[in-house]
Amino acid sequence: MKPFTIWILQTGEPLHIDGDNARPMRAMNLSNDLVEKGYKVVLWSSAFYHQEKRHRSFTAKSIRVSYNFEIRLIPSRGYTSHIGVGRIIDHAQLAFNLKKMLDHVEPLPDVAFIGYPPIETAAVLVRWLAKRGVHSLLDVKDQWPSLFMEAVSTTLRPLGHMILWPYFYMARSAMRDATGLSAMANGFPDWKLHFSGRERTDMDGVFPLTSPSGQVSPSQLEEARRWWDAQGILDDGRSRVCFVGSHSPAFDFKPVREAAEIAVRGQSPCEFVLCGHGTSSNELRTMMAGLPNVHFPGWIDRPKIEALAGRCQAALAPYLNIDSFTKSIPNKIIDALSLGLPILSPLQGEVASLISENCVGMRYGTDTGKTLHDCIAALAQDTALQKRMSQNARSLYEKQFSFEMVYGGLVKHLEKMASRSRKGAKTQSKIEYG
Repeated sequence: MKPFTIWILQTGEPLHIDGDNARPMRAMNLSNDLVEKGYKVVLWSSAFYHQEKRHRSFTAKSIRVSYNFEIRLIPSRGYTSHIGVGRIIDHAQLAFNLKKMLDHVEPLPDVAFIGYPPIETAAVLVRWLAKRGVHSLLDVKDQWPSLFMEAVSTTLRPLGHMILWPYFYMARSAMRDATGLSAMANGFPDWKLHFSGRERTDMDGVFPLTSPSGQVSPSQLEEARRWWDAQGILDDGRSRVCFVGSHSPAFDFKPVREAAEIAVRGQSPCEFVLCGHGTSSNELRTMMAGLPNVHFPGWIDRPKIEALAGRCQAALAPYLNIDSFTKSIPNKIIDALSLGLPILSPLQGEVASLISENCVGMRYGTDTGKTLHDCIAALAQDTALQKRMSQNARSLYEKQFSFEMVYGGLVKHLEKMASRSRKGAKTQSKIEYG
């Protein structure tokens, strides 16, 4: 049987062409696994590199990565901020240019895996495929556009819904037209089904965000350890917690500042290593000004992440308590589990249940009666507890979130959809020409 051709549409993520330090996310991980299993993969993505706010190309471009793997870049204007009119225009232009590129595409794929958001590109591709009888799995990672309404006061929400009506329409259409919906956690499908008004089917699935382990060699790890030594982050057993990710409005760092202030006064000393960069970096640095126990190393690669984890007692996941995070298991949570780091987070919902049921961290916030400082102090004072949580974290990762299990299940799911799509195409062909 001819190998399946599988399309992936995923904008806003690093790609194989972005250099050695590009962190594999959904698109790269799934592409690699599918190609390894012998399938032909076409990865559609934006010519604008979201993480670095630069263009990979200013025109539509096809890049042959290997015999079975092609990347197609969709041009757009780009933007300088995560939030703003510029990004709205960019996404509209991205969808328009995708539609133009699709008008000249052949042959059709057997199945498509489509990232959502952005709403616009997802709606275009799902509808285009549905008209041609090709099955699609819509991977919903955020509650757009409902998420936007959380920033609007109750009295203005009716007006907000009117203004955003086109996005609500496109979002519902994409979810209804898709053959199946995928999510990152068990709580997320309920929102999608309620929002779209569709029924659950056997084409739906839950596939957490996770990454392959064992990618760092001993020499890379040793080099990373020397790098941290040079930064003054030593393997000396002192209390230390870390954050690795984009500095964005999705996080509330005020409790982190308060804990750092208490620590610097000598009550349960602790270092805070806040890695990464983003639109909130300047604000975050200003917030932490004058605190010698807070460090900003910038973006770090996987070897440095693993080396840092070996010098920390816990990982910070200071997400805001909004539906997109409380009904899912964000990637920072799974990253911490894979590194064997106890999780310190204020999140309610899915993550709260994960932490309490598996003893893999501690929660802080008004509903817990604990501050972040309380949690850090508890781990520092009870090394047996910290080690137990660390072991539990690794064990939970292997049982529920290992790359092999998650992506193995996702690939099988896409294989099932592709088989049905092919059978449907053959049946239609017999009807038309038989």
